[in-house]
Amino acid sequence: MGPKGKVARGVGWLAPAAAERWPGREYLLYEGQRTTFSELSQRTDGLAVDLLRHGVAPGDRVLIQLPNGLDIVLLQLAAWRIGAVAVPVVSIYRERELRQIVDLVRPAVVATSATLGGRSPVTELNTVLSELEHTPKVRYVTQGSHDGWSALPEGRSRAVGVLPEPAAADLPCLLLFTSGTTGAPKAVELTSTALLEATNGWLELALTPDDVALAVGPLAHIGGMIPGCLVPLTVGCRVVVLPRWEPEVALRTIVDERVTYTTGAPVFLSDLTALCEQRGVTALGVEHFVCGGAVTPADLIRRADAVGIAASRGYGMTETAGLVALAPPGATLEQRCSFDGHVVQGLDVRAVDDAGVPQSPGTVGNLRIRGPQLLRRYTDEGATRAQLCDGWFDPGDVGRVLADGWLEIRGRTKDIINRGGEKFSARDIEDALTEHPAVLAAVVAPVPDPRFGEAVCAFLVLTRSVSPDELEQFLLDSQMTKAKVPSEWHVVEGLPTTATGKVRKNELLENRDRARRMNR
Repeated sequence: MGPKGKVARGVGWLAPAAAERWPGREYLLYEGQRTTFSELSQRTDGLAVDLLRHGVAPGDRVLIQLPNGLDIVLLQLAAWRIGAVAVPVVSIYRERELRQIVDLVRPAVVATSATLGGRSPVTELNTVLSELEHTPKVRYVTQGSHDGWSALPEGRSRAVGVLPEPAAADLPCLLLFTSGTTGAPKAVELTSTALLEATNGWLELALTPDDVALAVGPLAHIGGMIPGCLVPLTVGCRVVVLPRWEPEVALRTIVDERVTYTTGAPVFLSDLTALCEQRGVTALGVEHFVCGGAVTPADLIRRADAVGIAASRGYGMTETAGLVALAPPGATLEQRCSFDGHVVQGLDVRAVDDAGVPQSPGTVGNLRIRGPQLLRRYTDEGATRAQLCDGWFDPGDVGRVLADGWLEIRGRTKDIINRGGEKFSARDIEDALTEHPAVLAAVVAPVPDPRFGEAVCAFLVLTRSVSPDELEQFLLDSQMTKAKVPSEWHVVEGLPTTATGKVRKNELLENRDRARRMNR
């Protein structure tokens, strides 16, 4: 409840509130098109009216698989404007992942693009809908047309009176899919309260309406959505959205638009820093570059500092609305190099031993997180019971928290692979590989990669000779995301296991250099 017993306002109010405060101020720039806060609110209302016209109701799921741009922002805000639940899905997902997601979500609305590179996402999603015999109330397509699909309405609307009030802050507003230790997808359910609390955490960077954000990571990710979409709506600053990561374009945009803060995977920081070094840039003027999703080497942060990029490691995950800790203004270079941020206000983070006993400050242990930013639940009830207990969330990470709030991550307990910020279930890849007739058993594990932080490595027990090219094509033919395909392949005679039959992945990795590498 809000002040004086009123129901707290949720994210559905962000667009109209921003339009009221800064009507003529620019909110978003994408491919030359500049949109003000007033225009954003009008377009959002127009789309919300169209959703209602198709019978979309509060609580309905709105599945959005779109690349970066204004359209994905409009659809998310329009869903929230009428109390629906947004379900953003990253564009790299294909039929294999979409089939699982659609079956679980059963969306009332689906939105995707006609083309994306050499793919046709609308055809892929249409195939999945047909296979599952699911008929949404409305299907939207962008960047082209398709039979049975509607274009997004272009008109602006001031018909606020016909719109219901957005959902209260304590109700679900967002479902985001994340990978765990099993191959089955599980969605994280977040409320408006969680998103708004995480947005407030980003405001600890002391941002003002004069700041300029650069959004290069997917706005379908919580790590792109909040700093790139919700923070500008909250503080009145503008955001420049890029469709994809291209270092030359990013550097030119930062200079031309006077970008002051951005977020992204370490590979983005590495590319940008290297380009600045090549060009002799020493004062780029990026006041905050928050790296997340993968390990950021201290040497890279020092190199970035030398070219005028104040980079730091941040820590967060979908289950905490994307944020747990970040480096505040005034953090020293050594603090930015040594820690994964300072725990933001409103969150408690502690380290516990294997029995769950809290450790003293500075002691390494299994991390636990508590606060209003936490997920409401997983769609997987078993995962909810396993990772949420008495208000504390188990992220599967090991680290330490100093008495003054600085956080250092030491490792991971979850069996996932983190490739440039994209997290994949090792089990999902293993299950797909064992469907190949030549593969008797498969184990997939992360290995260090200088560009993406981690790469996918496969250890296989084979029944006959097979080439990596054949296996890669087999995975792609199964509609698996290309980024999940292993880049390193080894053949082993058998898999080392514990007494209970669990595979010792650490032993495989320790002996990786002695394992027979598969030739192309």
